[in-house]
Amino acid sequence: MLSPVANVPAVVVVRKASIGLGLAIVSVIVALLLGGAKTGKAVTVTVTIAGRRIEVARGTTLGAVALRFGLRPRAGDLLDVNGELLRPRAFPGGFAINGKPASRQRRLRSGDRLTAVAGSDEKEPEVRTVVPEPGGVPSDPQFFVDRVPGEQLIVRGAVSHELVSSWFRRTGAARSQRAVALTFDDGPSPEYTPAILAELKQLHARATFFVIGYLAQAYPNLVRREAQMGMAVGNHSYNHPEVPPFEQLPPPLIRDEIALADQVLSRLGIRTRLFRPPGGGSSAQVVRVAAALGQRVVLWSVDPTDWTPGTTAHEIAQRVLAAVRPGSIVDLHDGGGDRSATLTALPAIVRGIRARGLRLITLTAGSGPIAETDPAG
Repeated sequence: MLSPVANVPAVVVVRKASIGLGLAIVSVIVALLLGGAKTGKAVTVTVTIAGRRIEVARGTTLGAVALRFGLRPRAGDLLDVNGELLRPRAFPGGFAINGKPASRQRRLRSGDRLTAVAGSDEKEPEVRTVVPEPGGVPSDPQFFVDRVPGEQLIVRGAVSHELVSSWFRRTGAARSQRAVALTFDDGPSPEYTPAILAELKQLHARATFFVIGYLAQAYPNLVRREAQMGMAVGNHSYNHPEVPPFEQLPPPLIRDEIALADQVLSRLGIRTRLFRPPGGGSSAQVVRVAAALGQRVVLWSVDPTDWTPGTTAHEIAQRVLAAVRPGSIVDLHDGGGDRSATLTALPAIVRGIRARGLRLITLTAGSGPIAETDPAG
């Protein structure tokens, strides 16, 4: 038993503490009391940590108490622009006394309430860059082969460099080209695609083929032949859903249709940024989803409805030549039904366009010039 000391209790009680913590605190306090008995002054203060009242030596700092009792506030993480973990424990936590931030050097006073404050998770900052496009870019959605002058505004994560957004700001009027793009949808088909490719080769003409994913998967050699012949290949969705209209599909389904077809083309060694929605079903939402997948929506300005049963080759050619102008994109088909009339109309269409002094071009998949030289001049 301790010898009586004036004004010092012989027994110290620690309330609401665990046995292990209580023994540690008792030993600390007893030592402090014995050391301070010579002065006759109060040598402890009562503070609250995580709901527990404890006594510590007068003059003890917050940092010393945190170290002694293993108080470690959770550190916050640095997240990338998509919310994914970039750097763990990048932002240390801290402490508060009586609800206010406090430094570890702060000396404790009786009645203080100590709280560990977790560090907050924070997203990396964003960096915006402006890239001039003096030669212009195609519009999105694209109806013509005209190019629009302007600049790209690109936002990326400052640390991860992940793309946040990219949009185009027009700075002038569209520049028309004396060129026309022939495009073919709904292939490849073993019945008509080879014959149309052969006819284009005979005419020294190129075109852009928007292929359906599951058909490209079934007839990969036809898609490879299109690319080998200098044709451009675009994405026409995986399943070509028609009901409901493509633009009315939920965004996750729109994304899946584009992404699955893109995966098929990638396995064939074809990288494309061209997407044509089934039936031309475009909307602001379709454009956003496609853009997030690196695709530009391409529609058309001339539709001879060659897919209508009973339409003759003469009618198809006449409709194209009546509507075509510099910058037109013509929508034809090499699959999805009987395309014999389209095949027969092709020579008249090509010769009629060239007779007007217009070149035939493909639509490019990249960000470079949209026009390629017509092999026939």
